Amino acid sequence: MPKTPKRKSAAVMFTDIAGYTEAMSKSEQKALEMLRRKRKIIRPLIDEHKGVYVKEIGDGTLSYFESGYDASKCAVQLQKDLKDDRELNLRVGIHIGDIIFEDEDVYGEGVNVASRLESMAPVGGVFVSNHVYDELINKEDFEGVSLGLQSLKGLGRLIEVYALIDEDLIAPNPTDYQESQVQVHSDDEVPSVAIIPFRNKGKEEEEFYAYGICSELISDVSSAGLIRVASLEKILELGELSSSEKAERLNVRYITTGMLWKMGEMFQLSVELYDTKDKKVVWSDRWQEKWDNLPTIKGSLSDGLLKALDTKPIIERRIETNNAEAYEYYLKAVYKYKHRHRQTLEDIEISKGLLKKAINLDNNLIMAKIELGWYYWESGDLKVASKIHQESFKQAQKLK
Repeated sequence: MPKTPKRKSAAVMFTDIAGYTEAMSKSEQKALEMLRRKRKIIRPLIDEHKGVYVKEIGDGTLSYFESGYDASKCAVQLQKDLKDDRELNLRVGIHIGDIIFEDEDVYGEGVNVASRLESMAPVGGVFVSNHVYDELINKEDFEGVSLGLQSLKGLGRLIEVYALIDEDLIAPNPTDYQESQVQVHSDDEVPSVAIIPFRNKGKEEEEFYAYGICSELISDVSSAGLIRVASLEKILELGELSSSEKAERLNVRYITTGMLWKMGEMFQLSVELYDTKDKKVVWSDRWQEKWDNLPTIKGSLSDGLLKALDTKPIIERRIETNNAEAYEYYLKAVYKYKHRHRQTLEDIEISKGLLKKAINLDNNLIMAKIELGWYYWESGDLKVASKIHQESFKQAQKLK
């Protein structure tokens, strides 16, 4: 049996040398000397600030820390030590997020976001996400300036970005980041949205991915707080009407559309949030994900939608499962059961079987157990349904 990759939340720091490719083209020996100087400075600093040096990626370095505070102290000291080195020009990005350990390598959402923040930072600067800055607000030795909610293109993520300010750091020009800044919903009216089922560009039998993720998005967003979300049933009733016609019929201001295409072990995705009142696209992105990241896709999308609609969830949601195969069985069950207007007993039994497979793969997949309870309820077995829901409730409490 293959080992399950280990996950943890950590503060990830990503650095790279600006202009390294050009320096390499001019003098390979000089470029390699730059790498050696960087390595000599950064590795002791990471150790000093209780970090873990993971690896070099070209001219970049990846490391992680137990706290955003430690990572930020390290980054500021690094830029301070390099302030007078006119050749070794570094950018730094830091984000707190999930990282995955597998075969002595580290990857995941935390790494991807930190890498993108680094690429946005000016030479000599340090960019951090709001997750990191929240740790620094009450610390006297840190000051920052917000660059607003930024669309990290190619990741399907919206992140509030901060630039750390210090006499030894290069401050960014905020106007340089206006184009990628997302203008969130700011009217007094309660935000309203219709999440249209994503268009499936893959095989017909893979339609359940697009339908299931849309259904989950609607559930997440509608349960978040002060927001009005059109039901999936109402959306499907409108058939092939255009998005603007659907928005008018459903009496919503925002329309979310998307595309999903499974290609082997990869997904290609796109998302667009359109404001019908101001007639403009608020947020759009296109990116690729590994199939193993399927459970995190929906979480990233719902998080982005809520941020753009200026709505905070009533409770902080956790990723339901890290098991992509279990989540796929769950999506298949939901699609089989809910997509048909009339469920036969055979449909219900097939859906139950799919949910049981999901639960066997991940016994902590509470939403699959709740769904299974409803299917028993619908088929008239109230005693079994009640038992499943009671046990699920107790397990959810233990898992917090």
